[in-house]
Amino acid sequence: MKNLKNTVLCITALLFVGCFNTKLEGTYVGEEGAFLDKINFTSNSTVELTFFGSTTETTYTTEHNKVKINNAGEIQVLTITDNGCLDGGGFIGKYCKP
Repeated sequence: MKNLKNTVLCITALLFVGCFNTKLEGTYVGEEGAFLDKINFTSNSTVELTFFGSTTETTYTTEHNKVKINNAGEIQVLTITDNGCLDGGGFIGKYCKP
């Protein structure tokens, strides 16, 4: 019985950590009308933002189902959708893996 209890606790802890430490990697392309051309996550804290063919590098963090990108001193918050896309809302737009 003790082993079952320990197993359940371990699985619960892993699920809890997995839900709140989202790792992003690769390139997300802007859908029609999106502000940026693409967003490319290059490491656990670094992201490249491409706008009209020009790329800048900045940092990001994740919190729950949100990506917080530090862009020129402002924080852009994008929501990670159920299908894995990043949604910044109206002006910022939506970005998905190709």
